Amino acid sequence: MALQRYGFIVKSADLEVIKHHAFIKSEQFEMMVAGVNSVEMAIMAVQEMLTREVQLVELCGGFSAEDSATISDAINDLIPIGRVQYSDEERARLAQALA
Repeated sequence: MALQRYGFIVKSADLEVIKHHAFIKSEQFEMMVAGVNSVEMAIMAVQEMLTREVQLVELCGGFSAEDSATISDAINDLIPIGRVQYSDEERARLAQALA
């Protein structure tokens, strides 16, 4: 089965999933984007995405491996939960840019 429904969750202290969400849809692809401020809110967002038959969710780099495991456990590992990660070189560039 081709990927047709995708979820992405971004995390920032001032985001609330009820206010900060978006949908992108074409004839062959649908993406849900949710902004959250905590792992608990991310779990709620993933649960909502499951009701819309999302096939996988990716988490922004603001989530740790432990956060990802917590979210996956909370949904009984029903779909893959991925996490954006940066190489050491890219982390150094980010640190410099955000300093």
